[in-house]
Amino acid sequence: MSLVNRRFLLASAGAALMPKPALAQSALPDRALRIMVGFAAGGGSDVVARAIAPSIQQRLGRPVAVEHRPGAAGATMGEALKKASPDGSIVGMLPSTTLIGRLTSPATFPFDPMVDLAPLGIIGTYETAFCVSPSIGVRTMAEYVQWVKDGPSERRRFGTDAPGTFSQYFAQLLGRQYDIALEPVPFRGAGPLSSDLGQGRIPAGCGGLASFVHQHRGAKLRILATSGPLRNPVLPDVPTVVELGFPKLQLIDWYGFFAPAALPPPLVAAWNRELTLTVERPDVREQLTQYGVIVGVTQPDECSIRLASDLIRWRTLLDMLGIQAAN
Repeated sequence: MSLVNRRFLLASAGAALMPKPALAQSALPDRALRIMVGFAAGGGSDVVARAIAPSIQQRLGRPVAVEHRPGAAGATMGEALKKASPDGSIVGMLPSTTLIGRLTSPATFPFDPMVDLAPLGIIGTYETAFCVSPSIGVRTMAEYVQWVKDGPSERRRFGTDAPGTFSQYFAQLLGRQYDIALEPVPFRGAGPLSSDLGQGRIPAGCGGLASFVHQHRGAKLRILATSGPLRNPVLPDVPTVVELGFPKLQLIDWYGFFAPAALPPPLVAAWNRELTLTVERPDVREQLTQYGVIVGVTQPDECSIRLASDLIRWRTLLDMLGIQAAN
């Protein structure tokens, strides 16, 4: 046997005897985990969940699946999460914009996020975006408003991937500032909405920034304004409602993780820890940032406080539209 081969065999044997890196220890169940999302694949919630799940799977060495439960602007998933076993194996990711349904349609909104769910933490914030199809040839809100006023009533239509949520109300509030009554058209997810915008089948649309940021960069649609107080770092060319002169419309949205209400405190803490460690990974942080998410995990109680505060803020915005919020 040659000296080279002998050295290779010795090195291989030594490597086989070396201890392998240990998987992270966790209080979470030692079986497959599920992250439920209330919308179809391709939208902002989906891409955010899919940026997070692989990292948790890698850390814990067990499958972590993203499960879609579309329907009723996220309410279908919330109801399923409410009824799920509180053993830590099933959690859900909810964009804050969908929770306004508790105020606008409590009879058909099957869960109370303040009572029926246990907050695990917010993983990041984002803005709602109002966008248009490139086919209408406008580049600013002022140009869009003039285009709407100069044409037939069909120009007032805008698509929403989450009817009855802040994504819809933001567009209507924005239109009201310009004295135009925009008419919502429901879509089954951000994917179909983006496709119709790109092909000129609908002139405008509104939804979470993560659903549109890459299409904006690819010139498949154009974002004209966001709901934030400051421009998003990944879209420095897009003005905010504050810059447009409507500071009362500003609102920062967020992605929150929740579990069934009866989830034991140790499992709440374990999930918050996993989410924090995941989002702090440079590759995950960068991926989320590129979708327009301002990354940062909160504690569970901070999530509850933020939700309670937003419910008050949403009442003010609904009042501006003449919509009576439920008690």
